[in-house]
Amino acid sequence: MNARRIHWPNALTFLRVALIPPVVALTLARTDASDWIAFFAFGTAALTDGLDGYVARRMQLVSSTGQLLDPLADKMLVTAAMVALVVVGRFPAWAAIVIVAREVAVSVLRFVASRRGRGFPPSLAGKAKTGAQLFAVLFYILPLGPDWDVVRHVFLGAALVLTVGSGIDYLIRAPRLLSDA
Repeated sequence: MNARRIHWPNALTFLRVALIPPVVALTLARTDASDWIAFFAFGTAALTDGLDGYVARRMQLVSSTGQLLDPLADKMLVTAAMVALVVVGRFPAWAAIVIVAREVAVSVLRFVASRRGRGFPPSLAGKAKTGAQLFAVLFYILPLGPDWDVVRHVFLGAALVLTVGSGIDYLIRAPRLLSDA
């Protein structure tokens, strides 16, 4: 099979999306075994985030579809896992609301930009935000005791600072990017 025929970066993005239902179901199951499996499934999905971009650049397969789907898959993964963790009482609902509100706002900006034929490229802060969110959720999925709460809070704090900061950055850049259309 020709590697060019399969769009590997998008396949990795779709794998990330396909891992969402098992992560949610396993998190909601609330057993140590299901939490560990959810941790590994979420971790695998998180690894595909960086890998799909690397493969796209390496194989010269960067596409507008991939540029739209990749951040959407990230948002779906993080949001679904956070909501499941909120439901089982292991993630602060207020933090999930802040993160989801930012993700919706940026997704709307990206949609508007794409409808106008414009790209809305991720900023370095946006990429760091995604990494911080993935690590924060990963540590909240882990079935570790309260001794790990400080680590969880540190990662969540970093994720929230980067979430709000990069959201503000996108809002500041939006008029300029959208008006050029």
